[in-house]
Amino acid sequence: MQKVYRVKFVIALERDGVFVHRNEFLQPQQFLLLDDALAFCSQDMEKKLREGNYFRSQIYGFDLVRYRNLARLNTYLAYRIVITNVNTALLERDFDALTYI
Repeated sequence: MQKVYRVKFVIALERDGVFVHRNEFLQPQQFLLLDDALAFCSQDMEKKLREGNYFRSQIYGFDLVRYRNLARLNTYLAYRIVITNVNTALLERDFDALTYI
C-alpha cells in the first residue's frame, strides 16, 4: 500500500505565560511524496511570516508565534506530517514494531 502524507497543524493559545488551549487540524490536501508535504509546510510558513504577523517561535515544538495584547495572548503554531495510509495487514502481524509511526 502506498503511503499518503498529510499536514497536521497544532495550534496552542498562551495567556499570561500559561498554555490554556490546544487543538489539532488536518489539512485536507494529501501528498504522495514526503518532499511535497514538507514544501507545503515551508511555503505556508513563509506566507504567514510575510503576510500574517507571525514570527519564528522561541518555544520548543512550535514553529511560529503570533503575539496579541502586548504579548499577553499568544497563538503558537506547529506543523506535523502524518502518514494517513498504513498497510493494515502489517499492523495485524507486527503491531509493536510499527508503534513508532
